[in-house]
Amino acid sequence: MADKTNKTDKTNKTIEAASPPAQSEQAGAGGSAGSATQAESAMRQGADQLRNQVSGMAEMSAQVSQNVIARSGQNFEIMRRIAETLASGVQSAASECREYAQHTTRRQAELMQQLGAARSPDDVLEIQNRYLQDNLKELLSFSERLSRLSADKAKEAGEHLD
Repeated sequence: MADKTNKTDKTNKTIEAASPPAQSEQAGAGGSAGSATQAESAMRQGADQLRNQVSGMAEMSAQVSQNVIARSGQNFEIMRRIAETLASGVQSAASECREYAQHTTRRQAELMQQLGAARSPDDVLEIQNRYLQDNLKELLSFSERLSRLSADKAKEAGEHLD
């Protein structure tokens, strides 16, 4: 019977020895479930943060795009005004050139008539001398008008930039 009691004690000890790990396995399984829940919660929070950051970046990108579009429109409008001003300047310059050419043509016709009516070589030299002096004065006057016109149009175009 002593043998039987020894065997029972040994069996009980074996069961007891086996029982605590079983309890700790249960605690571990409960802990694993808690860890899994925490990990899942952390993943959700991370996903939410990422979603919020991406959404914020998309909003910023959209706002930057709208600003770029608005500025491009403003720049285009400024360039249109400048082009109109310069086109107006070119038209004015072309008009000045046309008037100068017409006036020069009339003066050359008058020169020919005066040279045809000249009675002496001295008269011819005097007519040519006057013609050259008048022509030079008119050329300088034309250059001055053209320069002023260019300066005025450049100033006007520059005002569109302000």
